Amino acid sequence: MQTVNGTFVITTLGCKVNQYDGAAVGQSLRQAGLVAAPRGAACDVAVVNTCCVTAPAMYKSRQAIRRAFRRADRAVLICGCYGDFDAPACRELATELVPPGCRVFIAGHGDDLPQAIADIVEMLCGEAQRDAGVSPACLAGILPAPDCGTDSTPSADQPNGIHNAGETPASRCASPAPHNLKSRRLAVVARNAPADARLPAIEHFDDHQRAFVKIQDGCDAFCSYCVVPFTRSVVWSRPAEAVLAECRRLVKGGHREIVLSGVFLGAYGRSTCCRRRWDDTPSPLGPLIEAVASIAGLWRVRLSSLEPGDLTAELLDVAKRCPNFAPHFHLPLQSGADTVLARMNRQYDSAGFLRVVERLRQAMDRPALTADVIVGFPGETDAEFERTLRVAGEAGFAAMHIFPFSAIPGTAAWAMRRRGPNEAVVQRRVRELTVLGESLSQKYRRQFLGQTLEGVVEIPSRDTVRRRAMTDRHVTIFFDPPPVGPEELTGQVRQFHILDDGDGGLVGRLTS
Repeated sequence: MQTVNGTFVITTLGCKVNQYDGAAVGQSLRQAGLVAAPRGAACDVAVVNTCCVTAPAMYKSRQAIRRAFRRADRAVLICGCYGDFDAPACRELATELVPPGCRVFIAGHGDDLPQAIADIVEMLCGEAQRDAGVSPACLAGILPAPDCGTDSTPSADQPNGIHNAGETPASRCASPAPHNLKSRRLAVVARNAPADARLPAIEHFDDHQRAFVKIQDGCDAFCSYCVVPFTRSVVWSRPAEAVLAECRRLVKGGHREIVLSGVFLGAYGRSTCCRRRWDDTPSPLGPLIEAVASIAGLWRVRLSSLEPGDLTAELLDVAKRCPNFAPHFHLPLQSGADTVLARMNRQYDSAGFLRVVERLRQAMDRPALTADVIVGFPGETDAEFERTLRVAGEAGFAAMHIFPFSAIPGTAAWAMRRRGPNEAVVQRRVRELTVLGESLSQKYRRQFLGQTLEGVVEIPSRDTVRRRAMTDRHVTIFFDPPPVGPEELTGQVRQFHILDDGDGGLVGRLTS
């Protein structure tokens, strides 16, 4: 890749895997010579790494795209799951907003992403020239939305362009969208081969004290509400050697905590996320965790999210053997009713979930258990919701992320969407579950009153002088910094005496 002068800003929405992808894009742009501008500042290149896991996430992605066009002078790159899921909508939005002199690139999760980055660099270098009779998509970034049945070659005098990287007009117009899940999935897999071999490993995670490291991507479990299998690549895993090398660089660069992340983390080293198709081969996830945990200077290794079935006895043994393993487990519940779980096509039932929770509590000291819960899934009755309340209470979550059901076109649940409870019922259930969640969170935090805890000090907030630190159990400690002191606290592992339980976290006093 050539080098170029200029600035860029990246806005990333969504999960830890998406955060990692955004960091990899930033690393590519830095290696090309661009410099990161302050968030919200004008720049040469604005990148929006989008999310489409829910309808609100899509809305936020569109808003971020709108802001990007107000800030970028030369190019806007739209990537991530929403760019993959609904490229036509992104294209339409870009057509509406693109200012003179700005080029638009829309890329998915495949090889088109590193290609788009290379195209942007070529364009900024001024070396890209149109070649008469050849699509200039990989040169000037000019490729209009296709009009099936007509000539889609861009005109030579078009002032602005929208480039769907790696996609030709013929491929987009060749056939109608497949009508069944399997056919649509196969089409996605064919389009989205892993691009990571062409993206650089990251050396620093900007604006984060915890560094997210992607070790797995892709999902073929097909939960009925989830669009991820239609946006991300075939199920794949990064080689352990590459993961370890990246983790060592991040620790050397000052990160004290590594969060191993994946779309379906338990499928690390496997070719599918469907457990019924797994063989008896031991999972390589445990040995990888042990290897990362042994890196000198690493305070904690944490897992981003696990399915309940991933928390095996073998994995718990690894967690107990590693003194710097963070005792925090995010296990999506989604619903406590087996009938709803079946409609969701989840790979567990509520009794199995609670057995995992009990196994975890027997193995570790006061582990933090967090969860995702969907409220108002199609057909959810009062009795089914009451079951969710009971299971959540028995699990004793340290925190819950509560989502009203969001119908996404193309998923199996889209066809069920009209069977859901009305908006008023959903909002009432959300409020009721939120009250329970806050009570459970407070009960969990209050176990630590009067004790001394360690935490990594996070970046100062612009809104208050009070600082924050994150513990290994993913509980925030709020504290007042010392009035004088020559050293910068950010990124340091410090000890705190816990004084009280506050709003959303513990209140502590810095002791060392």
